[in-house]
Amino acid sequence: MSDVRGVVYTKRWIVDLILDIAGYTSDKSLWKQVILEPSCGKGAFLEAIVERLLLSARRDGRLSAEALMHCVVSYDLDPVSVAASRERLRDLLSAHGLPGDEIDLLLTAWVRCEDFILAETPSCDYVVGNPPYMRATGIAIEKRREYCLALETATMGGDLYIGFIEKGLKCLVSDGALCYICPDRWLQNQYGRKLRAYVAKHFHIDAIVRMHEADAFESDVSAYPAIVRIDGGAGDIKYIDCAGRLDARSINLLRRQLMSDFDSTIESEGISGGYIAQPEGDSIIPLSTPEKIQMISRLVRDYPAIEETGVKIGIGMATGRDEVFIVHDPDLVERERLLPAFNMKDARRGRARESWIVNPWNPDGTLASLDDYPRFKAYLSDNQASLCSRHIARREASAWYRTIDKVNWEIMGREMLLFPDIAAHAAPVFSDGERYPCHNCYWLVSDRWNLKALGGLLMSDLAEAFIDALGVKMRGKTMRFQAQYLRLIHVPPPERISAEVLRQLENAFVHGDRVSANRATRVAYGME
Repeated sequence: MSDVRGVVYTKRWIVDLILDIAGYTSDKSLWKQVILEPSCGKGAFLEAIVERLLLSARRDGRLSAEALMHCVVSYDLDPVSVAASRERLRDLLSAHGLPGDEIDLLLTAWVRCEDFILAETPSCDYVVGNPPYMRATGIAIEKRREYCLALETATMGGDLYIGFIEKGLKCLVSDGALCYICPDRWLQNQYGRKLRAYVAKHFHIDAIVRMHEADAFESDVSAYPAIVRIDGGAGDIKYIDCAGRLDARSINLLRRQLMSDFDSTIESEGISGGYIAQPEGDSIIPLSTPEKIQMISRLVRDYPAIEETGVKIGIGMATGRDEVFIVHDPDLVERERLLPAFNMKDARRGRARESWIVNPWNPDGTLASLDDYPRFKAYLSDNQASLCSRHIARREASAWYRTIDKVNWEIMGREMLLFPDIAAHAAPVFSDGERYPCHNCYWLVSDRWNLKALGGLLMSDLAEAFIDALGVKMRGKTMRFQAQYLRLIHVPPPERISAEVLRQLENAFVHGDRVSANRATRVAYGME
């Protein structure tokens, strides 16, 4: 968790590792360079930065306010944090023998109480830090609009750290480097698309260190972190996956790998490494074990995307007020105004409780007339205040009783596979199409596939590997099976799979036999 400003404090060993990866080391003449910390908090990064700067300056005979005034710049919106950072540095500067008046000059120049995204910033050789992790909903809407005007990659739905990455990159000199520890979601999710495209066009991702198990922060965080180094270089991405807890030895291994010649065969004590190709445009960057990334990259190259094999993918109905539109009494309104509902939560729990969607839509896409259905009208009128409070009803007052989504009549009565939004494993559910899917599940239909055979393939470890590598991971290592990620699965066309293997896949799906599904799927992909 973080505080209300999205602040999560970084442990010292992570700070030192990031500075090393960035290249900010005391053996260099750091007094000739400029380093920026965009969100200084209580000064964890600043303390380590200034320690290195002072060692370099003392060695080179440059230990003075005049020489060091422009070497460091940091920002924070919180005056209390700014004051705490300055006091932390005051003790350090005093211990190195600088007089009080020079210390005051340095602290005023180095630590600024400003909004980094909107501030006038100097050109820098390094930008390092742990940008605040604040969801878009935690940022005032006026401030979000201001950030969207100031930045190319900010969106109204994007998290705050996206803006910190873009602004940090814009501060760099041509041979500079940015190195942050931040959530890795931007590398794969929808709100990171603009930033991925921006980085691909103007910069180069030098390294990614995936740290899902690392004890990196002073408090728990809800998003999985990664250290990312971005510069203006060239070549593939150096990628390290840390599958276990890190100790002093493994940290030293990480440091050696990323500060010297990278060994793509690295595999030691839960740490494995490899190269990832630089993405093109806003392409998703795979994140998993290097072995799995290599396998998925090959399958993407060799097989078509699932939709190219005749599969359509969509999402169930969003009503905007489930407690009104999802009912369990079939006599509440006229039968013509009810659609049998498929609720993924009930299906996964093995419940037999029937439910219906109160359906305001005609097959031609128009809204049903309330006056034609007295019970329908009475029920909706009883809930009018609640329904009218929705954004969609305020936007379209005459259609106050509409659902957010219209009914997709093309899928009614068709066999389909259904996926939950979030799950620990790939577990598609077969439906005969007599019940309409609610918003908490995603549907697949096809005229080319035997859907039960496709279900066997999609319940396999191989299909799950696509979601694991290309989709955002949630807390507890659950995965998102949203349409945008299901579309990233590549499969052999059904015509290229033998009848016997299709039968094996279907049997595995019907019996929930994951072992058999894995075996048949590997044969289908030509891996056995």
